[in-house]
Amino acid sequence: MSLPAQAAGPDKDHSVTVDGFTAVEAGGGWSEGTVTVKNDADAPYSGQHLVLYFGSEMLGMDQVAAEYADGTSGAWKPVKLVNQDLGAKPADHQGVATDLTGAGIDVQPHTSRTFKLRFKLVQSTHEGPRQDVELEAFLAPTMDANGLAKDFTVRAVGKSVKTTGLTTAVTGLPKDVPADGKPHAFQVSIKTANGFDWHLTKASFFLWAGQKYGSMEGPAACDAQVDVQDPKDGSWHKVGLRAGGIEGQEVDLTKWATGPVDNRVLNARVTLGKNFKTDTDASLNFGYFPGADQALFWVTKPIAATPVDGAPECLGQNSPAPAPSTTTAPAVVPVTASTTTAAPAMPAAATHSGAELADTGSDGVGLTAGIAGALLAAGGAAVVLTRRRTRNS
Repeated sequence: MSLPAQAAGPDKDHSVTVDGFTAVEAGGGWSEGTVTVKNDADAPYSGQHLVLYFGSEMLGMDQVAAEYADGTSGAWKPVKLVNQDLGAKPADHQGVATDLTGAGIDVQPHTSRTFKLRFKLVQSTHEGPRQDVELEAFLAPTMDANGLAKDFTVRAVGKSVKTTGLTTAVTGLPKDVPADGKPHAFQVSIKTANGFDWHLTKASFFLWAGQKYGSMEGPAACDAQVDVQDPKDGSWHKVGLRAGGIEGQEVDLTKWATGPVDNRVLNARVTLGKNFKTDTDASLNFGYFPGADQALFWVTKPIAATPVDGAPECLGQNSPAPAPSTTTAPAVVPVTASTTTAAPAMPAAATHSGAELADTGSDGVGLTAGIAGALLAAGGAAVVLTRRRTRNS
């Protein structure tokens, strides 16, 4: 399935607009707005279905509840929702659709007709949504057997509804990190509102050295390293730091994060070698790789590498073993894994100069087709990659 195709010839006498819907909190209340159909023609407008699409990465029908009211004072009525694939990755880019009234609507000449609409994000058994919800409206003359528009005559300007209720923070990491070849512990906390379970299973780190020194491939393995701790046995596991690795999502939250579903905690440490240098916009980033203008699950922590005399030249296999971290892992709390993402097998431990360290960094993972380019925000301590979602329209 795909978004409906444009029917032959634009319809300039009629329009549909979407207003309101400033934000929606996962597990919270309704996000409310209006959908208005306008008829500027001299003849009545009839037989057109008002079709709405709620789209977001990982958004499924069991995560959305919606109701509409005919006019500004009508009673709320539930709408029938249908799963809808919105792009090139059927497993990731999902959405739901509805034929709002279930029938064609009538609009008299030179008048408009307004419908109230509200929707909310409810708890489900799978992960998501990862990004803001995009609401689109169409006027379509025909529907297929699944209740979706086959084509459309009028299309509204899309409305991006900010998804809220997920907060991520890095604590314990000094802004000036000594480049001394030793690990410096910190924690990542992932909190959600309303006790909502996002079923978060994977995430990634990206270490950005700044405009002057930074690379989308991340720092050289010899210069910097981030490890995460397994709370079961206290072992540390090296993870990737490059932009390509972010798509790979190497941080296994089902194994390495602890705490209840609405307050997850990840123990980590960063080690900087003598040769790691930073510019003024350097940062340590964590979460899902952000889109062009969305960062629902993404935190940026400004850092600066402080040179230390006598620090090792390299963090490689022949360098001295890092000193043990003094961080105590919190108690392990069982986590319900996403039903759509299987946790990978525990990587085999490798000997790292006497310290047990499993290397889980991605190998050969490049920038995917979903990443169109890179925008480096100078002075903003953030890296945002433009991401284009392919849509059939």
